[in-house]
Amino acid sequence: MILTTTFLCFCLASAFNYFRTRRQRLLIKNLKGPITWPLMGSIQKLLFLNPKNFFKQSKDYLTKFGLFSRCWIFHRLFIPVADLELTRQLLENETSLETGCELMKDWLKDGILMCQQDKWQHRHGLISRLFINENMERLTDLCRQEAEALLPKLSERADEEVFDIREIISPSILNLIVRVTCGVSPSDNYAKALNDLTELYRKRFLSLQSANRFNYWLSCPFMRRRQNKLIKILNQEHKDLISRHRQEQLKKVNGLEGNPSEPLPQIWHESLLRILLESQDPQLTDEEICAELNTCNYFGYMLCSAALCFALVSIARNPTVQQGSQEELQKCKIDHKKWQLEKLSYLEAVLQETLRLYPPQVILQRQLKEDFPYTHSVVGDAVLPHGAEIYVNLHEMQRIENRYPTPNNFQPDRFLNNSTELLSFGMGPRSCPAKKFTFNLLKAFLAPLVTNFELLPYGNELRLSLRLVLGSSNGFQLALKERK
Repeated sequence: MILTTTFLCFCLASAFNYFRTRRQRLLIKNLKGPITWPLMGSIQKLLFLNPKNFFKQSKDYLTKFGLFSRCWIFHRLFIPVADLELTRQLLENETSLETGCELMKDWLKDGILMCQQDKWQHRHGLISRLFINENMERLTDLCRQEAEALLPKLSERADEEVFDIREIISPSILNLIVRVTCGVSPSDNYAKALNDLTELYRKRFLSLQSANRFNYWLSCPFMRRRQNKLIKILNQEHKDLISRHRQEQLKKVNGLEGNPSEPLPQIWHESLLRILLESQDPQLTDEEICAELNTCNYFGYMLCSAALCFALVSIARNPTVQQGSQEELQKCKIDHKKWQLEKLSYLEAVLQETLRLYPPQVILQRQLKEDFPYTHSVVGDAVLPHGAEIYVNLHEMQRIENRYPTPNNFQPDRFLNNSTELLSFGMGPRSCPAKKFTFNLLKAFLAPLVTNFELLPYGNELRLSLRLVLGSSNGFQLALKERK
């Protein structure tokens, strides 16, 4: 009786799911994909997927089903893409701007990553004000200061012994990004909470327990409680800063006496927090300001630290690249602490090649809120249906041989004399507003490191793994030797 009832329920659920998704199935019948079982779809493709085998499984999938395919998981339609033709149409579209990134909704809420389409352009404009010319120079000087403070820590490790460079780089990047966004150095409690929270989300990524919010709520009560506690710590410090800023504004504008518990430090650059507050946007609530700070801190910390670590390891393992970078730095040196960053064309090519081979954000997501018509030279002209979740695989796309000759070789020269396309910052209306600042930050850190230290290719090779952002399961191993 129990088996009969179970079977009938399964059949009814399968039938309901089939008719519910019938229109979507008709629209994507031109796309290849794995076998789809009743109700469960192609769940077999996710059961054994993990951060360490992601790249092998992804490559095998694309080889079998093509660079543009479909995959059903229960009622959800996934469109894995590593095809530039479709990606360009999608990313340059003015209406398909929803990222659909539900994993981090509790933390990043309505920040620029996940805010509604009607709010996105205004938020993008506010964040872009942070990187106007005059303030960009000040922020670049801030990067130089942080890089200079890093040198003594690296000197202690310059004994030609192998170590993980990320252990030293990441705290400096975290400190810098928080100074840029919040205008103050993070407290020890804040820095620990931010680091712990990013690690918690990295563990949740590609975990079946976190496949959806209900699974996570049901199966991980202790992790969920810890996650909420860490989010509360970050947002409480943000709200304290917001309160202190507003008290100072009242005192300055109206001559009112405020009594902030602690005066704000004097800074010579505009912070994101100050820009958001001074916009006086009545629709921008304190919770949304916290969401923007959390979003920018997460992206700045995780993506910049990963990019810098990959660049250092790549330079260490390519002696001619290291020599070329050092020679250019000598030519563009202003004094012992400063370089003409805008003239470091070869070093920028090194960074571009690093981001091509090792894009920190491996997957770009879009969730379609309406049908998306497209044209395609291989699968033909058709429509992607409303509700489809599109996942653009930058790691595979930027290693396609017909676009990048010898794609697995580290060759910065490919970016020097032609307009080789780099998608690591996205493209179109939702491209990263901090692209120029990111290159300035990375060059400001690399310049003194390559000038003062020889990067030695010791230690194990990178073992790529994907936990929210691209990383290495065995760390970023190298050794340092001080230059004479």
